[in-house]
Amino acid sequence: MSSRKDAQKFMEKLYSSIPRFFYSELETTQRGFGFVLSYLEQADSEVNAGDLSKKLNVSTARIAALLKKMEQSGLITRRTSPKDARRIVVEITPSGIALVDGMREQTLHRIELLLAQVSKEDLETYIRISHQIKKVMDE
Repeated sequence: MSSRKDAQKFMEKLYSSIPRFFYSELETTQRGFGFVLSYLEQADSEVNAGDLSKKLNVSTARIAALLKKMEQSGLITRRTSPKDARRIVVEITPSGIALVDGMREQTLHRIELLLAQVSKEDLETYIRISHQIKKVMDE
């Protein structure tokens, strides 16, 4: 039987294999919220809309629209950076953390089920091939 740790490792590898062009379809969906919230939760420094735009490879206009919806939903806040008054910092709220934690748990559960039925070797092969595809698609 596979462990939660195995599922977490596979989830990280899987996310890193997604070609950038998939992010270009980012809209105000739970998936779009999830990408932004995950990034904000893991950030070790201030994040602004431009940072998100670059990371997700989408326009600043699309990010601005997404952030507006997320702010209205109470998932993020925007405030002036104490380090630079010209920068607007995006921060995840406790509600945003709860949502991304729930999404992560749901994903990990699905991956645990997958690991129970597909060998680690086959999944590693899948990840390796996915990374090759990502490299070609991102060029």
